[in-house]
Amino acid sequence: MNAEPPSSSVLSSLWQQIRAVLDLVLDLSFKRFVTPHLVRMLYVLSLLTALMYAISWLFYSWWGIIVAPAAFLLYLIVARVTVELILAVFRIAEHLAPMANDTVAKPAPKPASFTDPVR
Repeated sequence: MNAEPPSSSVLSSLWQQIRAVLDLVLDLSFKRFVTPHLVRMLYVLSLLTALMYAISWLFYSWWGIIVAPAAFLLYLIVARVTVELILAVFRIAEHLAPMANDTVAKPAPKPASFTDPVR
């Protein structure tokens, strides 16, 4: 009977997360990536879909008892590897961005001419 309403800190935290995702999605300059922030949610959704699909296979035929767990395991592996590849590409991009900014700031070295004496 003493049901307390959810605390305002939980709601404000949720609202801040929603605003952060919306800011990323609506960033028209594309300076920040949204995929690394959303990949966890997409992974969970894909696993739930695979689980529902495997459960439906279990009741489809007697082969489903054998095929459904194997297909679910295979899907888990493929989904995990795909997510890790996506994240690896974004991490590479994040590490290369400062290097690209450094090369723009520094002048390119002069190429050596063939008339220089050999050391």
